[in-house]
Amino acid sequence: MENNKNILEKVKTKLAISNFEKEEMNRTMSKTKILQVAASFILAIGIISGVTYAGVKIAEVFKIKGMDDTGIQTAIQNNYVQNINMDYIEQEKVKFKVDYLMMDDINFDLVFNFVTEDSVDNYEGIAVTNLQITDENNNQIYIDSEDQNIWTKNKALTSERWSVVEKQGNTLRQVMHLASNDFPKSNKIYVSFDKITLYNVNQGNPITIEYDGNYKLEFDVSKQLSERKTIEYKATNSNIIENVKLTNSGLGVVINSSKYISEKDNYKVIDSQGNEYTLSNTARMFDIENMDKIDKQLLVFNMTMYNESETITLQLDNEQKIELIKK
Repeated sequence: MENNKNILEKVKTKLAISNFEKEEMNRTMSKTKILQVAASFILAIGIISGVTYAGVKIAEVFKIKGMDDTGIQTAIQNNYVQNINMDYIEQEKVKFKVDYLMMDDINFDLVFNFVTEDSVDNYEGIAVTNLQITDENNNQIYIDSEDQNIWTKNKALTSERWSVVEKQGNTLRQVMHLASNDFPKSNKIYVSFDKITLYNVNQGNPITIEYDGNYKLEFDVSKQLSERKTIEYKATNSNIIENVKLTNSGLGVVINSSKYISEKDNYKVIDSQGNEYTLSNTARMFDIENMDKIDKQLLVFNMTMYNESETITLQLDNEQKIELIKK
């Protein structure tokens, strides 16, 4: 077990990385930056609004740190989530399980439920290391690795983001978020990691508890998620749009562009009723044969299938308009 001094240094490094992402990358983490700055010690940072669990109704307010999650919130409010029925994995001072899953083509969210022996107020969060998520067809949804031969096979285009969504008494719930343009329609999800760490570095005397192990979780995916419907659109007056997918939690647009686009840029989509939807997230897409080449990017807007429209107008930051119609 590493001593508290080493843990503190790792946490400081991760906090510095978080600040770098916020200031330089507008809170978006590309795969190139993963290689350059991401440590294998992934921390859960940030405390978000509380969550009320009642059956499958997850929350009235659900926010992921650094993201405009209106689309995700809309999906949750429409019960587009799956409660996971699994037993707790128990350790000396903590037990944990996956609480719920939300998954479509562009967003993947797992909520982990941790119960500690003492009050969770003693801890800022819980971290896992060497996280791996796959499905029954060996689709590599996400593997936390700095090996290019491994992470380039990830379906996820971003590293995982962890945020605390509830912290009360002995219970700590954390959401893990991934983004893509092509998550599979999986029937079973496998999650593994090899260490659980409870940490506290901001309350004076650092407290760190680690549990090494070979943790393996698996669960079936509900038909609501595995047999989900995705609506595709095509551009009628432009060749820079590769594909467009409308899902329960957002609208994903793959655009051919070497320019880095952040969620702060003035891109928006407008439906046939004149309603406007803004960017919630962006992710760069790399040429695996030439990692220095960046010519595509995923843009995620907070429009969802609950706002389905026959036609959509994509307005770029230069006010150029691209018409999209259903395929």
